Amino acid sequence: RIDLANWISSPENPFFAKMLVNRYWKHFFGRGLVEPEDDIRVTNPATHPELLDELAESFVKSKYDLKQLCRVICNSRTYQFSSFPNQYNQDDDQNYARYYPRRLSAEIMLDAMNDAAGAKNNFNHQPVGVRAVALPDDSANVESFFLRVFGRPQMDTACECERTANADLAQSLHLINSDTIQNILTTSNGRAVQMARDKSKDDRTHITELYLLTMSRQPTQEELDTALAHLAKKRQQSASKKQTEEQAVKEAYEDIIWVVINTKEFLFNH
Repeated sequence: RIDLANWISSPENPFFAKMLVNRYWKHFFGRGLVEPEDDIRVTNPATHPELLDELAESFVKSKYDLKQLCRVICNSRTYQFSSFPNQYNQDDDQNYARYYPRRLSAEIMLDAMNDAAGAKNNFNHQPVGVRAVALPDDSANVESFFLRVFGRPQMDTACECERTANADLAQSLHLINSDTIQNILTTSNGRAVQMARDKSKDDRTHITELYLLTMSRQPTQEELDTALAHLAKKRQQSASKKQTEEQAVKEAYEDIIWVVINTKEFLFNH
């Protein structure tokens, strides 16, 4: 096996580095420099052959440092392009003239939702709080309908092409009303509970911090007004429902977090 590994990773082998670089490029951009990503051959040339050669050469020189490869790609101007199209690049779908928005992968989406709601994953035979991206195999797919429905690979092979990013009705219904989402939102001592109990900050501050956490931006005036109105309505209804104001505010914040994690801005890498 050592001899095989040395042969595969030999600097004289031009294919290994290019294949791996191309896979990582597709991971970050949704499309490989060679597409399909596992079909590297003379009759299927890269869209940017010089770029592929340069990245592969740099990867070999770094002694196959994957973290360095990720840094190079993510620090590139290409990766940092805006996803908003203009008149010059609106029809481009293969030359990377703009960033192509992509839905978060199943694991990252689940982890992001837990982070937003202050919850923790709880998979069978795994420590509480283990992140979905760190799951060692596909056993969690059996118990987690969320991971299955959003396309986590069954890992029958090592090919990333097993993963699917297709949208369907089941995904929309799952985001709107499912046990997974409900459990994330209503977790004990989650973000909604903490915001409802924290009287040192007003509603406006809590909402602003929530948007900074989930969207990396301030809420728009319309978003802020809508959230504040919902909180006020819940407080007003608390008396008739014979519940404490804190309970009503907690439910209101659960609703607000639910709305946020259902937005395209949250669900897509853009």
